[in-house]
Amino acid sequence: MPDYRKLIRKRTPLRRGISFGFKQKIVSRRIILLLMAGGLILAAFFTARYFLMNFSGFKISKVSVINREGQTLENPENIFRLDGDFNLFIFDIQKLVQDIKAKQPQIQDVLVRKQFPNKLLIVVQERKPVAVIISGSSYLVDAEAFVLPFETRYKDLPKVIGVHPRQFKVYSQTHSLRLKRALNLVAELKKAKIYPAYRVLEVDVRQYSDVAFYLEDGIEIKMGNGDFARKVLLLKEILAQLKAKGSMPKYIDMRFGDPVVKY
Repeated sequence: MPDYRKLIRKRTPLRRGISFGFKQKIVSRRIILLLMAGGLILAAFFTARYFLMNFSGFKISKVSVINREGQTLENPENIFRLDGDFNLFIFDIQKLVQDIKAKQPQIQDVLVRKQFPNKLLIVVQERKPVAVIISGSSYLVDAEAFVLPFETRYKDLPKVIGVHPRQFKVYSQTHSLRLKRALNLVAELKKAKIYPAYRVLEVDVRQYSDVAFYLEDGIEIKMGNGDFARKVLLLKEILAQLKAKGSMPKYIDMRFGDPVVKY
């Protein structure tokens, strides 16, 4: 009688070999199918990209240049001139932003948006002057101490005296401590709404530790050496009381613990 146990043992390796070879074929076919699918996807991607890059419908035909308030700028061509064929799909926004900031230093921030199929929207934020430096000539300066050329439409801004001309130059941010102190005072006056409720004519920083400013009626207000936030709030109360009485003094001294009002 044959030994069936030996026959079973002999057949087992053969069955395992067939199963392993079959699995290899399945795996190979799957890899081939995946590679073919990947190739088709890449081909479709590059075909679509080529079409979009050369599609005439994406040619930029209109550019809108506005400010943050939605108003169109007076000379938008100074920001961007549409003097060539530009495809909106591949248009480099970051490069345009860098070019605008480099060529137009008076621009503080730029936002560019693509409006498909053929429009480009440029939103710019121009530097807003907050004071005028008087140092030989007149120069505008924004809240970040960035110096701009003077324009007559800003002639009523507070004037800052006492900043040496060597400490600043046009189209750059100055590190003058005197100017920064003056701008800090102007910012606190605006925050407390003293300015522009009262017109600030001049901020005097010729003495760094003894800052003073003048209101439109010629009233001198001595602020001393810093701590402007507290002093300005106290000054607001004093001015309100004086206005209620209908009398304005020659000067107000805020340098000490108790303010001094002199008529």
